[in-house]
Amino acid sequence: MPGEAMHTKGADGARRAKRWLDSTTRVRSSWTNEDAVLASRLEFNWPHGEQQPYSFDVGGILSGGEFEGRFFVAECKNYDAASDQGTHYDDWVAKCYLTRRDHHRLADNFMWITWHPFRVTKWTTLCSPEAVTDGLLQSRNLERVFNTKDEEEARSKLDEDLVTDVAERLWLIVLNEKQEKLVITPKHRGLILADQAEKGEI
Repeated sequence: MPGEAMHTKGADGARRAKRWLDSTTRVRSSWTNEDAVLASRLEFNWPHGEQQPYSFDVGGILSGGEFEGRFFVAECKNYDAASDQGTHYDDWVAKCYLTRRDHHRLADNFMWITWHPFRVTKWTTLCSPEAVTDGLLQSRNLERVFNTKDEEEARSKLDEDLVTDVAERLWLIVLNEKQEKLVITPKHRGLILADQAEKGEI
């Protein structure tokens, strides 16, 4: 797929993911990486090497229950097949590790939102500390995360407690077009928001 078409498809996925998240009524505020004001909250620098900054597609603030006031960032994969999601996922968990380490006030939860499952034989372990470690120790991540090309040296620099903390904050969400429609209607969502505003909750 040409680059421009991929960008368009990706942007559409981010907008659809944001719309679905908002429709859960558990998101107080959200934005995408195309937002003129808040997009900068989704962009971060790799600590080593002359790398382009990395970014997330969607960010926001959750509401209600145990997630009240918690920040989240999300990566959205508007894919029709598993494709190269596994490779991107490895890079994503490395980004989550760095963001939690260096910018923990901006991200309490990390969501991977996709329209197609991937690595199905490892699906139940994708949010484990082992999956985070595997992603961090991919050869392309060694230098930009740990400033070394040696896997053993990188492993010695791993913060195991942080790895576990990040793994506990990972979400895997699989959407499809029908599921996107099976949410609260805009009318009823408006009633909920009006009630929350009347109670001074928003």
